[in-house]
Amino acid sequence: MDPAFTPKEKAAGAFIVLVCLVLFAIFGVIGKGKNWFKSYRIYYITFNEGYNLQVGAPVKLFKADIGKVEEITPVEDKVKVKIAVLEDYAGRIRKDVVAKVESPTFIGSEYISIKPGSSGASLLPEGSILPSQEKKSVSDILEEFQVEKTAKKFIQAVQDLSEAAELLRDRQGPLVSSLENLNRSTKHLEKIISDIEAGKGTIGSLLKSETLYESIAVTLDKLGETIENIRQASAEAPGTMESIRSILEAVNQNLKQIQTVISDLEEGSRDIPEITQTTKEGIREIREGVERVDRVVRSIQENVLIRSNLPPLKEGKSLDADLRR
Repeated sequence: MDPAFTPKEKAAGAFIVLVCLVLFAIFGVIGKGKNWFKSYRIYYITFNEGYNLQVGAPVKLFKADIGKVEEITPVEDKVKVKIAVLEDYAGRIRKDVVAKVESPTFIGSEYISIKPGSSGASLLPEGSILPSQEKKSVSDILEEFQVEKTAKKFIQAVQDLSEAAELLRDRQGPLVSSLENLNRSTKHLEKIISDIEAGKGTIGSLLKSETLYESIAVTLDKLGETIENIRQASAEAPGTMESIRSILEAVNQNLKQIQTVISDLEEGSRDIPEITQTTKEGIREIREGVERVDRVVRSIQENVLIRSNLPPLKEGKSLDADLRR
């Protein structure tokens, strides 16, 4: 006969099975988080020193975990590091990758950072040695940021500030003397301004003189009247000039006619002696006409509006013709 289980035994068995299932579930969750059930590929890296790297330190790509350090072994004068990279990321391990030791802090928590290569480079087979780059030491970092040079500049700046403070404390120093000279100059300038406001000195008397202001006002009034007269004369000048231009054209035509008559008379006096007496009378009339024209021209020249616009008179030739007897 099959042995019979009591209810208590059944309850205890169910509890044990339930506990085992829970443990298996927890184990599976932890294993999944720790990548216990995933495949890895092994690679190697060599460094000049260990840089405080520990077994189990993460291997990161773009700051994301892709593996872990499996083993650290000194080999001759170098340190050989064995790393395990998840098979899912093995396709990023190419010939031009660079591995180096980094730390999120200045010292401690070191891990291996892998800088990926180009997509055109060939893949590295499992077990290959990855190219590496040495971690910067403290002296390298100080040299890179020029800490020593910056410290020297800071010390020099502090010394300069100390010297400046000494100059400020020195009552006989150049800074205090300059301030005293500036103070005296300011007081002297204030005195000059006060004297000017009080009407003292040449500038003060000029600024405070009522006679000067009245003289300037009278001069400005006369200047305004003169400008108005010039404006009126300019407005009348075009008509006057047109009249004078017409008179001058008429005079010019009369002179041309007179010259023609004189020429004819000279020719006639040579060829016809009988008309000499008539010629004398004609010449006398011509002389009277010339005198009248001359008086008109002189009156025009004496006009104030056009006197400055006429060209200088040339010495004219005599129009008299000697009569033949």
